[in-house]
Amino acid sequence: MKYSEFKYIYPPRPALKAPRTTISKFEELGFIAQPKLNGSCGVLFTDGQKVIFMNRHKSPFSKYSIPQEELRNLHRGEGWMVLVGEHMNKGQKDGKKKLFNGKFVIFDILVYNGNHLVGTTFSERQELLDSLYETQPFDPWISQISNSVYRANNVENPEQNWNPLTETGMYEGYVFKKKDGKLDHGFNSGNNSGWQVKIRKPTKNYSY
Repeated sequence: MKYSEFKYIYPPRPALKAPRTTISKFEELGFIAQPKLNGSCGVLFTDGQKVIFMNRHKSPFSKYSIPQEELRNLHRGEGWMVLVGEHMNKGQKDGKKKLFNGKFVIFDILVYNGNHLVGTTFSERQELLDSLYETQPFDPWISQISNSVYRANNVENPEQNWNPLTETGMYEGYVFKKKDGKLDHGFNSGNNSGWQVKIRKPTKNYSY
């Protein structure tokens, strides 16, 4: 499906939530686990010249400290591309107790080479991201693309890694995603919620 001019696409986000005790179930079902970061979901639209960085509520971020040139340099291919990730803007800390703010952690791609990737599976889009960006390890859960841009890793052995992950302030838990979950249009906020589920550590605001 061609994507030749800017039009907002809602990011894939899980609506379903499950308790920590179900991790092994999703692991057995072959879901892919990615870290759930404690930031604000962001959608980056760029054609290599324009940079439009918006939140999940269809509004531009009023403030962000990521250099526009760094976001522009994420462009690959021809025409528009759209990336989805977590805008780290909540004062959270990494595993070394250092502030991890003003970062963008990519976890999906929605448009590439001016094509809206409707009908592609989550696994296919992960393979595409693998081919587009070289990364360096940052910690077991994310890898680094540039100074302010990172990539969410697919976590092996999520049950065993729950405690090490959630002991770090900027990680809330996991988002489990079906390998064969197919991308829908994303013209409303719930289009792509059915193939993913979130599992969070308990806080004062929610039990999981």
